[in-house]
Amino acid sequence: MGAALVIAAAPSAFAAQAITVSNANADGSITAHADLVSLADATSGISFECETAGGVNASDSTGTIPSGSHTAPADVGDLNVSFNNCAGPLGAVTATPSEQPYDLTIESFDAATGVSTGYVGPVNVHVSMLGCEFDVIGNAPGRYDNNTGVLTVTPDVALPSGVAPLEPVNISGCLGFVNPGDELTYEGDYQLTSPATPITISSP
Repeated sequence: MGAALVIAAAPSAFAAQAITVSNANADGSITAHADLVSLADATSGISFECETAGGVNASDSTGTIPSGSHTAPADVGDLNVSFNNCAGPLGAVTATPSEQPYDLTIESFDAATGVSTGYVGPVNVHVSMLGCEFDVIGNAPGRYDNNTGVLTVTPDVALPSGVAPLEPVNISGCLGFVNPGDELTYEGDYQLTSPATPITISSP
């Protein structure tokens, strides 16, 4: 979810673009974390948040984004994500990802700003709280900034045509707070901690 976890609101389609990924870790490995993440049902207005507490990050992400050349749109890596210290309107929440790792796709790179846009997914996260369970499936859009090393997952970035947005399925209980067909949004700022210098995306 997350993972953390891609990557200026993007148009619905992009022309092919040559991009190069540079990761200072020779094995392509990455680690990142977010201090606050939020999953919201934009249709009903309810949400839950995970926050860093007691030295435990709200969300952690690990995976691989190897150095290499691609033609965007391109799958440039794989991410695993975990969630901790989560709560919502019905109390404590657990969010358990499955079918990991999730693909990290870059749709477009803006050389003037150093910002890439894209998405993570498809994801599959089981959400459970008192009297309510459901699975979150689909893709989480976002952007990555070369200058900060931060991957911001945000609904402010438009998914390309044909890429499924986040939605709830297998809903049990939930008192009408979560319903089939609802629009879900996920938000979080994932700061890369490894490599020590930010991964960079460039265009020849």
